[in-house]
Amino acid sequence: MAAVNLKVRGGNRMRAYLAGLEAAVGGASGVRVGFLEHSTYPSTPSESGLHVAQVAFYNEFGTSRAPARPFFRNMIKAELGDWGAKLKKYLRGADFDTDIAFGLLGTDIKDALVDSIRRWPADNAPSTVRRKGFNHGLIDRGVMLRATEYEVLNR
Repeated sequence: MAAVNLKVRGGNRMRAYLAGLEAAVGGASGVRVGFLEHSTYPSTPSESGLHVAQVAFYNEFGTSRAPARPFFRNMIKAELGDWGAKLKKYLRGADFDTDIAFGLLGTDIKDALVDSIRRWPADNAPSTVRRKGFNHGLIDRGVMLRATEYEVLNR
């Protein structure tokens, strides 16, 4: 078998390019979206420090007295297929700065979650409609809507 000799040139430029890319990438490794730990309902005698995530869980999966309203799972099912392409677009547009790219993706997902809550149909029991004065299954005082947020995760 004959020997093959290769001479590679430009290695220093490649190393410099990769070092510059690594410096530009940033420290973000992902994004969390939803109702984060610090989000609580305003303190009232019946809701002292109640976490928004807990109420969202009850809405999502239902209770013995309320039906499941899978607003979060429905949003994920509808949006998940687009997240990879969006992240790719945001990374390219941000010169591969992951902090910026994941921030943009977090905003998109948060907005989709808020839309999912807003679009939920009028499905309250008549007694709940009388108490609230309107019929919307996921909105009472708007606390859950306002508490929807994202957090960029760092390595």
